Amino acid sequence: MVQATDADQGENGRVLYRILSGNSGGQFSIDLLSGLITRGQRALDRETSSSHLLEVEAYNSDQGSMRSSVRVIVYVEDVNDERPVFTQQQYNRLGLRETAGIGTSVIVVRAADPDTGDGGAVSYAMVAGSDRKFEVDISTGLVTTVDYLDYETKTSYLMNISATDQAPPFNRAFCTVYVTLLNELDEAVAFLMAGYETSLRENIATGTEVIQVRAQSADNLNQLTYRFDPDTSPAALALFKIDSVTGRITVTGLIDRERGDSYTLTVVADDGGPKRGSTVVSITILDENDNSPEFDLTSDLSVNVPEDTPMGRRVAVVLARDRDAGRNGLVNFTLAAGNMQDVFEIRTINNTYGDIYVNAPLDREAIDRYLLKVRATDNGSPPRFTDHSLTINIVDVNDNTPVVQSPRGYNVSISENVGGGTSVLRVVATDRDIGPNGMLSYYITDGNQDLTFRMDRMTGEIVTRPSPPDRERQQQYTLTVTVEDEGNPPLSVREHLCEWVGVFYVVNLILPNASPILHSETFNL
Repeated sequence: MVQATDADQGENGRVLYRILSGNSGGQFSIDLLSGLITRGQRALDRETSSSHLLEVEAYNSDQGSMRSSVRVIVYVEDVNDERPVFTQQQYNRLGLRETAGIGTSVIVVRAADPDTGDGGAVSYAMVAGSDRKFEVDISTGLVTTVDYLDYETKTSYLMNISATDQAPPFNRAFCTVYVTLLNELDEAVAFLMAGYETSLRENIATGTEVIQVRAQSADNLNQLTYRFDPDTSPAALALFKIDSVTGRITVTGLIDRERGDSYTLTVVADDGGPKRGSTVVSITILDENDNSPEFDLTSDLSVNVPEDTPMGRRVAVVLARDRDAGRNGLVNFTLAAGNMQDVFEIRTINNTYGDIYVNAPLDREAIDRYLLKVRATDNGSPPRFTDHSLTINIVDVNDNTPVVQSPRGYNVSISENVGGGTSVLRVVATDRDIGPNGMLSYYITDGNQDLTFRMDRMTGEIVTRPSPPDRERQQQYTLTVTVEDEGNPPLSVREHLCEWVGVFYVVNLILPNASPILHSETFNL
């Protein structure tokens, strides 16, 4: 519900509501008077749009100009409203040997559900048509034989398999599996093994032999030919070929584990008649370290770190991944360059993140910027690495007090009765900090009770006021000057026991036949 108020009275104070934009599909409606937003006639679909941005306007009337609008974000929560979807409506396994043993793999059915959580988890079940000869694995969808087959009894099976998600209302989908049996005469063509398994390293040279399959028939032993089943995946057919006479399978394309980590080849042996045999060759692609780590776009490129950051505090994070598998895909981080005096250290987290920590005290006045080369290295042999540039700017803090250029103070003589504004002395100080932390202000904080002198706060210059010094009234002045920066909190020489005083001397007015008398004292710090 949205609510707006109007300070006017009567019709001018009545507030009406309407949706200006974001509701093109009519999924929502709003009560004209109360501002209550409800679902419209059109159903919501999280799989199509997980959120809706509505612009709601409050107004007095269509003709009135007084109105206000607000944005309302509506998030759509998932409900189990999607059915599983099979990759095929019908799966075919043609030419399954009638002598296939119990537990023989027949075919794999697969279904996906776009819902989340249990609503997207799928389990499989045999519904009808198996005649108790086949079963389907509840989790993998693998159809296997559970009883002996007989071509003379039944030549084919048309089975109905269901896929059900795991949340109410337990949506179901169905597919058919069509299996035909291969009629075998007295002497069947049979492979020496029901299935073959082998492994192959990626990037292996074309022409390399993968495996040799063999079948035999007592009737026609020397006339067998081998070929891939037409249902073999196009991706596998593009990478492998089989010699029709020897049954040797060789590589014909570039093997890349990152594109496919396993392949299944169905090989058919044929003697020219109805005596055909088939077997499945499972090829697992082994990883090689052929990919370097890649830094994520979210990795820090430049960070600002105050120079008083304590040791042990994290100041930057980088993220890198490696598309290889196993140890080849595990990433470790190091600081390859730019880490002068080991001021920083990097820690590897979950072989994915690199956290950079302060390892030693920072001092901007010594080094104000570090250009670090962060290296992500995998655990392959030999290892591969990628470098990432990280700039750490050291931000100034007010950690330096002003320093007066004359640490022993100043001794100055001045004639009495000089005019106002006469320059007496300029105090000069410096501060190693920058910005406001290095901007200095000068003050006379003691010894100027009669206000004879004035000090410029910005330049540090001491001048006389219009009322001139009078030697008969006071022969010397011992002035204490405090120099303070504009940091927060400010630092000054007084606060750090480095205060200095300037001693000024007043000389008698020179009279005829008389000599000036100089009163002096030494300056003490």
